[in-house]
Amino acid sequence: MENRVPFEFFSTTGAGDSHNEIHAGSFHIALHEAGISDYNIMTYSSVLPACAKRIEKSEAQLPQFGSELMTIMACAHGRKGETISAGVVFGWLYDGETKVGGLVCEVSGTMNENSLLIKLHSSLHELHERTYGHLKLGSPELITKTHFVKDTHGTALAALCFTSFK
Repeated sequence: MENRVPFEFFSTTGAGDSHNEIHAGSFHIALHEAGISDYNIMTYSSVLPACAKRIEKSEAQLPQFGSELMTIMACAHGRKGETISAGVVFGWLYDGETKVGGLVCEVSGTMNENSLLIKLHSSLHELHERTYGHLKLGSPELITKTHFVKDTHGTALAALCFTSFK
């Protein structure tokens, strides 16, 4: 039996505020804004198989309500008055002209958009150099969300969401 391999994915972002709670409040509202609140979110670590293909969210065949949605997600939580950011960066890895896979980094926390972008690029380049330096790294693609928390709790998220597998 072989492991299933993530194939098609889309990117999405969301943010939310709540006076009640994080998980049952701002996080769920952020998932709703991102269009993925109907699913039980499962998270992967940070690599993409070579066959993976980014599609538009409008093209995605989303799973049944209440089913699992596999993601690579960055998620930041904060309190009133804080600026929080979440971002995902990925780049394809090549051995010569052959795509061998992709490297993904997630960054989140209390920071502005500029700080987030710096950390995303720095994280991707560090991981590339330390783990896949023998391969060429293609141009990075970024998915980011920055949010100023207006209520007691706030959440910002950015995600790659997998909708099909090989």
